Formats: sequence, structure tokens, C-alpha cells
Amino acid sequence: MTRALSDPAVVALAAAFVFGANVGSFLNVVAHRVPLGLSVVRPRSRCPTCRTPVRAVDNLPVVSWLLLRGRCRGCKGSISVRYPAVEAMVGLLAAYVVYELVLRSSAPVDDASPWFHAGAAFLVTAAMTAAALIDVDHRILPDSITIPGMWLAPVLAALVPALTLGQGLEAPTWAPAAWPVRLNAAAVSVAGIAAGAGIVWALGVVGSKVFGKEAMGFGDVKYLGMIGGCVGPTGAVLALVVAAFAGSVVGLARLPFTRDRYIPFGPFLAVGGFVALVHGREFVAWYLSHFAGL
Repeated sequence: MTRALSDPAVVALAAAFVFGANVGSFLNVVAHRVPLGLSVVRPRSRCPTCRTPVRAVDNLPVVSWLLLRGRCRGCKGSISVRYPAVEAMVGLLAAYVVYELVLRSSAPVDDASPWFHAGAAFLVTAAMTAAALIDVDHRILPDSITIPGMWLAPVLAALVPALTLGQGLEAPTWAPAAWPVRLNAAAVSVAGIAAGAGIVWALGVVGSKVFGKEAMGFGDVKYLGMIGGCVGPTGAVLALVVAAFAGSVVGLARLPFTRDRYIPFGPFLAVGGFVALVHGREFVAWYLSHFAGL
């Protein structure tokens, strides 16, 4: 039974938004500094115009930008609206993850496992978002995020089996019955890495031969490999389908306004990955119920 949106639930959603917005603030730093090879910890955040360190009171996610009207307190230089936009977006994503994976969970109220599931899903969401922001700015999906993401995905799945098995912890049909749940979860993660990376690599090879130029960057291969490691092989396919659909819609919508045909695929893979993380099993169940007999 879905839990009612009671006062504690509203508090949980508000806390998730605030937490997510703070993570979004950090992701802005990651997206700016990682491609430049800079530390994401030091120095402190600075004004992009005068390079003055931002005071703590002026570094509150979303709120500070609004109070300062998008300008540095010192030099009055403009601060991009992207900063609060990313903070608000990540805050909303965190609240949505908590709503879907915790508040709508059928687990007992005193069961902490949905919270671990939500935490793992949000961690993956943050990694996908950071990589997508870098792809928008620099047209690269950094190895410093995707490769560690692939290595750590089976470990995360073993720690939080619901990440790849769902909250019902259903073992894949190909797994031996004697395997423990955590090993099943890690095995599905490894299969997801192979499926995600393999599908994109194969599409890239075929596309390059058909179009006579690179169709998929190798960064996309590692990126969907990372995503597949967190959602399993079925989720990796779903993520790619959603990404292709969303990318096609946006690409067609841009045609009347620009001659630039390049669209970074990372953000669309992030959208697909998020759908697979939160709604993957629902989408698969819907597909099977409507098209399995065709």
C-alpha cells in the first residue's frame, strides 16, 4: 500500500530537496573543475568574474542567487542562471527519488531498506548528472567519472541489492538458485555493464560504417556501461531507448533554429538512466503486458 503524503512525508521530501540542492551546488563545481584537471575541494568557490571567494552566506543553493539577483556581492558581475537551475533540478530529483522509492514503497514503515535504495539511486543520479553537464560544456564524458562508476557499480549493487534487483529482490532467471541475493545483484550489475557498453559500441561501429563518420563516441560506451552496471541489462536497453527518443525529439525541435546538428548524447542517456533507475520495472511490466504477445 502506498504511504500517505503525511506531515512526516512532506518533511522528508523537503529535506531531500534541500540535500539534493546542496549536492547540485557541488556538481556545479565538479562540472567546472574536472575537465580542467582541478581539485573539486580546493580552493573554495569563487566569483567567475572577480575571483573573490564566495562567502558561506552567499553560497546557499538557489536562495543566495535569488537574493543577490544573479550578481556577485563584490564586483556585481553576472552569475549564470545555470547554477541555481542545476541546484533546483538536483533537489527535485532527490525529492522525486525519495517519493517513488521510499514513500510509495510497500515495505513496512520501520524498514530502512527503501532508504538505502533511494540513497544508492540518488548517488548514481548525481554521477550521471555531473557527467552530463560536462558533456554539454566540453563534449566529453570524463573517464574520471565513468570508469570508476563501472568498477564501483557491482560493489554498490551488492551493498544495495534493490538497485539492480528491484525492491522485490527478484533473482534473474539465469542465476543459479543457490546464489545469495547480493551475488545475484552484483552479477546483474556486471551483465548490465556488458550490455550497456556492448550495445553502444556495436551501434557506433555500425553507424560509422553506414554514415562514414564516428556515430558514437567511446565516452558514450563507458557512460552507458556505468549506467547499465546500476540498472542491469534490461535497464540499460531501456535507458538507451528513452535517450534515443528524447534526443530525436530535441534534435527535431532544434532544426528550425540552428544549423549545428551536433547534440551531446550524455544528457539524454542521463534521462534514460534516471527513468530506468526509478521506473525501470514498471516500464518493462507495461511493455510485456502490451506487446509480449505480438
